[in-house]
Amino acid sequence: MRSSIQLATFNYALVVAEEGSFLRAARRADIDHSALSRRIRDLEYAMGTRIFHRHPRGVGPTPAGERFLDRLRSVLLDLDNTLTLAGTGVKDEQQRLSIGSNGLTLSARALDAVIEFGQCHPNVTVSLIEGSHPEPRAALVGTEVDVTVTSSARSNGGPFELRLWKDTLAVVLGSRHPLASRPVIEWSELDQETLLVRRGEAFLLADAVGSSVQPPAIVEHYVSAGTLLRLVGNGLGVALIHHGDANSVPDGAVCCKLRIRSKQIQICNFARWRPDNANPALPIFIAFLRDRYSS
Repeated sequence: MRSSIQLATFNYALVVAEEGSFLRAARRADIDHSALSRRIRDLEYAMGTRIFHRHPRGVGPTPAGERFLDRLRSVLLDLDNTLTLAGTGVKDEQQRLSIGSNGLTLSARALDAVIEFGQCHPNVTVSLIEGSHPEPRAALVGTEVDVTVTSSARSNGGPFELRLWKDTLAVVLGSRHPLASRPVIEWSELDQETLLVRRGEAFLLADAVGSSVQPPAIVEHYVSAGTLLRLVGNGLGVALIHHGDANSVPDGAVCCKLRIRSKQIQICNFARWRPDNANPALPIFIAFLRDRYSS
């Protein structure tokens, strides 16, 4: 019976554990809810034990399920690495991987991840591509980018996306701005400001704050993140960054916490890639992110 379980079912089990709900997991994995439920039930039957216990708020792993899922993550990671080595042929052959970002600036933590990956895999040459697209999936349309690390408030769903770390949005103002001495700023206090964004950030901004929240006047710039923050420092407007990057603002600017109705604005990083990408360096990078950074 165990041999009849498809590999996809094991991936679905991990998605159910991450989402805590069969319905949310089905939406994320783009599979019918009843089909997903049958797959998990068949898996539990094949194993002879319950993986999940059902409760009114969703599902959670049983003690046996916790042990199984922990081992499963390790096994699938080993499988990814094995398939990667089989595909590359020569382990030490130099490979190339292009990592793109769109919308909100590639965060310092994302850059740290790329640096650590390069140190762990010196046979992979990484190139970073800062782009901006009105829709996150658009960054993957061409062959130039293998994987994107994208800031967003929600998942697009599907198995070719990896949820990474969470952060909150913060606002950057010129150091002489009347609100610059405030540790926390309400979104509504920015209604008379000019919000400077790089091309494509407006899409993610609406995604993060919600369509019911009125944004201030927005001006798009086709510049790097560093140039945008220098414009802020010179009093030409305000900008948004990850709160984790608060220490990276330039001289002449300050970073303040941002709230909407006293609540933080949650933002998450996702790695996204195309299923038809045959670059052998791609699964190495995804396995690296899943092992160290997946939330």
